[in-house]
Amino acid sequence: MLKSILATAVLTLPILSFSTLAAAQQGTPQPVKTTTRKCGAYTVQLRQNGFGDPQDTASLLLNGVTLASVSDTMISLDFCRDVTGDGVPEAMLAQFSGGAHCCFTHTLYSLSNPPRRILNVFSADTDALIPQQLDGKGPLELLGGDWRFAYAYGLPFADSPALWRIYSEIGGQYVDHSRAYPGVLLRDVGQPAAAARPGQALYDYASLLAAGQPGRAQTYLDGLPALYRDWLVNYGPDIRQNLSDYGMSGWPTRAGAAPDAPRTGIGGAFSGPGKAEYLAVVGQGGMAALRLYRPQSGGIVAGDALETRPQARQANFETDFQGLNWWPAFTVRRATGRDDAVIHDATSGSVKYPVYRLSATSGTVLKDDALSAAATLIADLEALAGHVASGYSSTPRTAAQKAEIARRTDVAVSRVQPALATGEFKFDPRTLGNFSVSAMTMPTDSTDTARVVAPVTFGLVAAEQDSEYVIGERYTLTVDLKKGTQGWTVTRWGLEKRLGEPYAD
Repeated sequence: MLKSILATAVLTLPILSFSTLAAAQQGTPQPVKTTTRKCGAYTVQLRQNGFGDPQDTASLLLNGVTLASVSDTMISLDFCRDVTGDGVPEAMLAQFSGGAHCCFTHTLYSLSNPPRRILNVFSADTDALIPQQLDGKGPLELLGGDWRFAYAYGLPFADSPALWRIYSEIGGQYVDHSRAYPGVLLRDVGQPAAAARPGQALYDYASLLAAGQPGRAQTYLDGLPALYRDWLVNYGPDIRQNLSDYGMSGWPTRAGAAPDAPRTGIGGAFSGPGKAEYLAVVGQGGMAALRLYRPQSGGIVAGDALETRPQARQANFETDFQGLNWWPAFTVRRATGRDDAVIHDATSGSVKYPVYRLSATSGTVLKDDALSAAATLIADLEALAGHVASGYSSTPRTAAQKAEIARRTDVAVSRVQPALATGEFKFDPRTLGNFSVSAMTMPTDSTDTARVVAPVTFGLVAAEQDSEYVIGERYTLTVDLKKGTQGWTVTRWGLEKRLGEPYAD
C-alpha cells in the first residue's frame, strides 16, 4: 500500500540524539543550524534545531530579501525542480508538527517573482508527495496519501490503510484530482485470498469503490474470509458514505474559491441520476456558504449559495470548521436514482437533520417526505442523548445551568415520546446518553410506504455514570413509514445489533 510504496521517498529529517531530546524537553535552548540551497534564482534558507525552540523555518530569499517563509516544529526542503513544465522551478517545503503518526503539511511554491504558492495541504501521515507523470503530458502529478480511514472501524493505526491522493495542476493550482486516475487507485489492489489483515481488505475494497467499480468491489467482498467480509458488511454504509466525496475537495478551488478556504462536503448524484457532484460548505470572507459544485465543459462550476452562515475561526485542517455545527452529512439514494442530501445542523443547541432536494441551480428543504420524517426522529434521539449526557459532565455546573439542562431534557423527551410508542426497542428515554448516526439508506421508497435504515451508535447511561462520555454500541436502526392523510408518519422502528468486528473477543 501507499505507506510501503513511498518508503523509498521518506522525507529526510534531522536525527536527534538522546541528549538533544533531553535538553529540548528540559527547555534548554538548542543551537540553530542554518543551511542554504540555490533553487533557480532563489535561495532556500533552512533554520533548523529539531524539536527545540524556536520553531524551524524555511525562507525563500531573492537577492537577500525574504519573500516567503513557513515554520513548524521540524521543516525540510523536499525537492527543487520544475514540476509544472513552465521552465520555472518549484520548491516543496515539508513541515512536521511532531507526533507518532502525525502530522505533515506540504507547501509548494513556484519560484517566479514574486513566488506563487500553488499547493498547501495537510498531509496527515504522508511524509512526501512524489512527482510523477501520469497522463503523459503537461505538469507532473503529485502522489500522496488519503488518510480518511486512519483508525477507522476498530483498526489500530498500524493497520490503517492510506488510499492514493493525486494532485494535478489545474488553473494555476495543484488540487486533488484523484478520481481522474482510476488505474493508479487500483495499482495495489490484490485478490481476496491475499488479504492477510483487515486493513488490506479495507484498502482493496475501498479502492475499488473509489475507482468507480462497485461490481468488482462486491465480487472482492464476496471472496473474502468470513471474518473480514462480515466486518466490511457491518461498516459498508459508513465506508460508502465516507468515500462519497473522494477526490472532490479541490472542486471549490477549481470553481473560484480561495485555495485555503476551508471546506467539507459530500458527493452524490444530486441533480440527476448518474451525476458526480459535490455539495459542500465552504468558508470565505467571514461567511460559510452551502453550494453544489458540478462538472461543466471540462471545468467545475458552483451553484448559487443555498444557505449561508457566519464562519467561525478557521480550523487547522482544510476540511474542518471550529464551532460551525453545520455541514452536509449524508447522501441518500432515492427511488428515482438521484440523491438527496441530509444536513447536520446543531447551531440551535439541538440537532436537526433537514433534507435537501437539489437541482443544478437551486435546492429545496423537503417537508412532507419519508426521509425527512425519519431524519426528524433520528435528530430528536440524537438531541435527547446530548442533553442527557451533558447532565453528567465532570465540569462543575451552577444551579441555573443544571436547571436549564433538566428543562432541555424534558423538552427532548416530550419530542421523542410519541415515537417511543411505535418502537420495538424499549428503554427509558432519560437514560439515553449516546446516539449518533453514521449513514442513511432507503431500501424502500414508494409513494406511500418507505423504510430508512441507518447504522447508529446507541448507549444508555450506566448506574455509576460520572461523565458525559457514555459508552455505546453499533446497532442498525430501521424506521418504517407510511403516508396518510396527515402526511408521512413513523409506523414502527427498532434497533438490532450490528455484527462483524475485526478484533472481536
